[in-house]
Amino acid sequence: MRRAVITLASIVLVLVAALVVIAVNGDNSGDNKSAAAPEESTAGPTPVQTLPPDEGDYVAPAKYVALPGGAEKVGDLPVKFPHSPEGAASMAVASARNAWSFDPAEVKAGILTYASDRYRDAMAASAEDGAKGNREFAGVPGAGPIPPGATLNAWPIGVKWAAVGSNTVDVLVLLRVTSVPGEGAEPKTTLVVVPGRAVWESGDWKGDATDPKPLPDPVDIGTAKFNEDGWKAIQEGDRL
Repeated sequence: MRRAVITLASIVLVLVAALVVIAVNGDNSGDNKSAAAPEESTAGPTPVQTLPPDEGDYVAPAKYVALPGGAEKVGDLPVKFPHSPEGAASMAVASARNAWSFDPAEVKAGILTYASDRYRDAMAASAEDGAKGNREFAGVPGAGPIPPGATLNAWPIGVKWAAVGSNTVDVLVLLRVTSVPGEGAEPKTTLVVVPGRAVWESGDWKGDATDPKPLPDPVDIGTAKFNEDGWKAIQEGDRL
């Protein structure tokens, strides 16, 4: 498997439901000032380094986590997560999974479901750009019909979090993203680390802006580095 390091440039509004790089000009200090509308960029995540295939024997994850589900759903998207760090991580994982889509309506639905109130409208306006960035990431033309056989799927494989307070949790989600640009093409698998901040708002966890920090290199599950970097393997039913 070939892997790519994904970087998100500038100050990023890390709502993973959009996958749109946004420079946030608003005040994130938590006071009552309104946040300025984010500046949009049509640029999606950019692979900047390709790493060689992993070598060696499979190394079992040292830590597993069965994240709690949402108590309700909005459409197909889970909501009403427990008021706990694990609940915050579960929201971030659900948001990340939904974000990788060619369909602007699906991207927008994730934004409306998971974005914090102060960024929801501005992010929803970026849904078309988010879907376009996903198409380009997968090697699909940015406009026009999706080629037959083209697919884009994200599978969260690892997570870690740090509680900033009882109502704020910083989360990192490790994803294995597989894309095919069309029939007959070879699948491409990319490992991606997506950062996010979850805030407790109106009885649920929502995605908010977070300060930019250096991201760890993405590593695959089943490697020693996965454990060394402190990732928890995500257990979902009988699957990892």
